Amino acid sequence: MHFFFDPEFSKESTSISKAELVHFKSLRITTGEKIGVTTGKGTGFLANVVDPGSGQISDIEELPISLDASIHLVQSIAKGGRDETALQNSTELGIASATALQAERSVSRWDNKEERNIERWRQIAISAIKQSQQLHLPDIYYAGSVSELTPRGLGLVLDPRSVREFGEIEISGEVTLVVGPEGGFSENEIVKLEARGFVPVRFGQSILRTSSAGPAAIACVQLLSGKYGKRLD
Repeated sequence: MHFFFDPEFSKESTSISKAELVHFKSLRITTGEKIGVTTGKGTGFLANVVDPGSGQISDIEELPISLDASIHLVQSIAKGGRDETALQNSTELGIASATALQAERSVSRWDNKEERNIERWRQIAISAIKQSQQLHLPDIYYAGSVSELTPRGLGLVLDPRSVREFGEIEISGEVTLVVGPEGGFSENEIVKLEARGFVPVRFGQSILRTSSAGPAAIACVQLLSGKYGKRLD
């Protein structure tokens, strides 16, 4: 079943939004086919297609309300689209927000292009929630340095130099995960992050790419917090 994004959709809607109609047609949706629509605000719907050409729909059913996403990703800007890959995969797993961080060692720079790049990240996130059938569209932010960051709930910064292991941390409530760029965070940045309440943790024995560290940590947080079933102690 295909999912579409329409922040204004409700049980009273009679058609898919014009913004999604091109995507609707490209998928060759047929009459009578069932589709899903996510508002990105925690609600979603199922509907039957009446007219694929106009996007007309009927028999709308509201999906069960999903639990609020509680993970906030701070992803350092990286070259080669690795930051965008991290955003896409993290959104598919389910996050409340994503912040693009201009770290000291970030090779790519967003200087004077923040607004355009934030919109690009938002479009990537929209595509990801449709692919994964998520009901929450993460908010997208930008931070020019680690000094602008404040943890929401428990703040963790992934740092392979830390002596504290990820598995030693008690996970509950909101979590903010901070991921460094290709060369990792500088010692100065780690000091500043700790001063702002973030706890450095080592994530396993491998040194992961910036594109995979965040999604891997998010999956572990979700497992430890019980999203994927009973917690194993």
